[in-house]
Amino acid sequence: MTKTPFGAKLELVLKVFSMSRSQLAADLAVDKSVIGRWVSGSAAPATHNMAHLTRYIASKRPGFTMLDWERTLPDFADLFGAQPPAPDSASDSIILPIMGQIRSATETCAADLECFFRTTRPAEAAPGRFLHDQGMLRLGDNGLLEFRMGIRETVYAGWLFPIRGKLFCIATDAVSGGLVFAIFSTPPAGRVQRLDGLSLGMGAGSLPGITAATLLLDRIGELSGDAAADERRYQELLMQDPLAPEGSIPEDVLAHLLRDFGPSQLALGGELLLQLPFHRSVARSLPPVAPLRADEGQVVRPQFGRPNIKS
Repeated sequence: MTKTPFGAKLELVLKVFSMSRSQLAADLAVDKSVIGRWVSGSAAPATHNMAHLTRYIASKRPGFTMLDWERTLPDFADLFGAQPPAPDSASDSIILPIMGQIRSATETCAADLECFFRTTRPAEAAPGRFLHDQGMLRLGDNGLLEFRMGIRETVYAGWLFPIRGKLFCIATDAVSGGLVFAIFSTPPAGRVQRLDGLSLGMGAGSLPGITAATLLLDRIGELSGDAAADERRYQELLMQDPLAPEGSIPEDVLAHLLRDFGPSQLALGGELLLQLPFHRSVARSLPPVAPLRADEGQVVRPQFGRPNIKS
């Protein structure tokens, strides 16, 4: 993902002082993975860690204060007598021939998708139990939807691409190097409340392989518009217990997440492959506001996905 301004500045400091992330982590008495998340932009320092880090830098560069973090990246680099790093953006690192279409579709649907969310998925390491990841979807400065999701110290960050009505996700864990993919169903038009899809990633266990599973994303809160406040809220959510209490998953969700498939199911009229056809999707949105006539002064917002179907 694109580095945050803070992440880029911290990475520059490490280079200026010829310091490794491990050395900084040891000097600050934090885990090395914490420094990795600060640099990558998947997490921001808590207030006490920011103060500790600032005092540490000031011990090496007298006069450095908290206010210096507010400098632009070129000014920050000049403070240390260094050249600012080259721009790092998704448009530089993601090479897709349809990026123009993706940006256009993102502009249309971003307002309906930005939120804090919670996943529900089977717990591979605890058969019969379920996990809740905590996540955040927001529009980045580069015009793409930033996707962040995790459980405590394990955080995946990447991008969500609207392509031909579906939502394609690719995200990585900057610390472990893990990579996950997901495809979500076409959401109904309106502010999305639930997405369902299929995920693909590395399996857990002593001999990890490849695991595919059904996944639900439920909206649990709205972004405030204050990036720093939203970041703090996201960090708080990550600390919640990820294991769903036994009996807390509704029966309809259980049936959706744990469908049988394969040759024996096909013989019974079921599915041969793990798939999520249109008629099985449980994605839902708040119904869009009915458009007013042009002379009533409402600007009609373009809609994304299929209309809500009422019984």
